[in-house]
Amino acid sequence: MTTQPLYLQDAYLKEMDAKILETIPEGEKRWQLVLDKTIFYPMGGGQPTDQGLLSSKNWQGKVYQVLQRGDKIIHFVEAQQIPPIGSSVQGAINWERRYLHMRLHSAGHVVDFALFLLGLSPHPLMPFKGDHGKKPVIWYLGTIENDFRESLEKKAAELIKRDLKFSFRFVNFDELEREAIYVQPGLPKNKPLRLLTLEGIGSVADGGTQVHHTSEIGSIMIPKIEINEGMTLVHYRI
Repeated sequence: MTTQPLYLQDAYLKEMDAKILETIPEGEKRWQLVLDKTIFYPMGGGQPTDQGLLSSKNWQGKVYQVLQRGDKIIHFVEAQQIPPIGSSVQGAINWERRYLHMRLHSAGHVVDFALFLLGLSPHPLMPFKGDHGKKPVIWYLGTIENDFRESLEKKAAELIKRDLKFSFRFVNFDELEREAIYVQPGLPKNKPLRLLTLEGIGSVADGGTQVHHTSEIGSIMIPKIEINEGMTLVHYRI
């Protein structure tokens, strides 16, 4: 990786020091910056982009979007001008925004683990993708006739109450296939993947930011389960 993704090692980092590797004009007062390392999570895997500030002694820029392109993490910045390549900058994420997205992302995993404990995932419902932003939802391939909304909400609440620990480690693909409950289709190949484990429950592949314990999520509600063209959409909120 050209850019070291610090957020994958410690999602609770709020500030950093980094060096500018590339600068690309984006438009009037808008720029793309590549740094040697970053705490800013790039939009992907259903998790929204981080936002925040980059600054140096006599300069400040607003980070409004972050994307990963190949082995580079691109920071889209609003600023009057940009420091030269090689300059050192300090970064600070919008922690309130990030922590909300961490809780939402971890809540999605709790919902999925709850479905696994109910015997509904990965068969007959195979996890396909998730959106952990403003309207959180998890897509599953397959459908079932029974209404399982209340039982799913109850099982998720049990996992929250037990205050279980999330942990992770980096593994190769063979280890992932051997240890994970399932391997999602379409896993991204352009960023590191980790094996995320919920204490005493199981493991799945994940590349986002997560809370340390289920109690940090708060309560999980399942307002609606929707069936659409052979897929089951589990809507949730915290």
